[in-house]
Order: sequence, then C-alpha cells, then structure tokens
Amino acid sequence: MAISHKISDQIQLAEIKISDYQELYDLMSRIYPGAYQYLWEDDCSWYLNHIYSIEAVTKDIDEVQSLFYFVIVEGKKIGILRIQLDKPYPDQPEVRATRLHRIYLAEEIQGKGVSKLLMQYVIDIAKENGSELLWLDCMDTKHQALKYYEKNGFKKGTLSFLDFELLIDKCRGIYLMCKALKAEV
Repeated sequence: MAISHKISDQIQLAEIKISDYQELYDLMSRIYPGAYQYLWEDDCSWYLNHIYSIEAVTKDIDEVQSLFYFVIVEGKKIGILRIQLDKPYPDQPEVRATRLHRIYLAEEIQGKGVSKLLMQYVIDIAKENGSELLWLDCMDTKHQALKYYEKNGFKKGTLSFLDFELLIDKCRGIYLMCKALKAEV
C-alpha cells in the first residue's frame, strides 16, 4: 500500500485506485451500516451497491479535481476521505469552494482525534487550492455530526431531501453546510 500523505505519526492517507475496489467495498460494508442502518428500509445494501458499485467508484476516482483516500491508522484501513476541489457550493456558486464529499470512519476510531486531524488536512488542501469556502452535506438526523461540524465553524445552509430508493421517508433530510476559510496573513 502506497502512502500518499502522512497526517501524523499514526495517521496516513493512501490514494484509492480502481484495483482497490473490492477492499473499498468490503470496508464500507463493514463501517457504513453501524452508523447509518437506521436510515434504510433494507440492510444498507441498496446504498452500498449504488454508491460503491464498480461504475460509481470508477467515476469517483476518474473525476478531475477529486482526491479519494483510504484513512489508515496504525497500519489499518479504518475509513475513507473524498475531497472535491473547485466544487461550487450550491448556496453561493460564485465563491470558489472545496467540498468534503465523504468522510467515513470506523466506529472504534471515533472520538480519538482522527476526524479533527483529517478536517485540518482538508482545510489546508482547500486553502492551498485557493478556496474561500469548505462545504459538505450532513443528514439532518445525524445530530452528533451536525453538532461536530457546527463546533468546527460550519453553518447550516439549505435543507433538501434525498430521493434514494429504500431511504426511510423521515430520514431524507440533508443539510448543506459551509465554513468560510480565512486567508493566511
């Protein structure tokens, strides 16, 4: 496994390649349901097969200005991180922005400072790319995540509703959230 970026002594990022497809699918099949099962009428299979199909993963990897990584802690793959550079924020499309598209971490690593270090990495990448905003989507039922993002300077924007098959109706809400990035002086 080739390390793309060292975040700390214990945390690294490794670029996801199409040859990693099965490993990515297996990892997400392990970590996604624990945090998101309550959203779905099924066992999350529809979502996993839709978002992590070979076609969808190929499209994600091939997207220009997209960074897609395994998150590795102490040599073990425990999550993923996907960043989209130069991705306009729908609520302010005229402002140069970066999107934190996906950040999923295994439950056993949550609360240990990994997401804080990853968030700083994403902020640094966005600033290096000249972005004035960093944005993401967050399910309106993920109260802990909403609180975390707000604590880290993100503000709620538009609330929209996902039309995914098998998503429970009362769990379709998703907020756009953004954080202004101040230029270094």
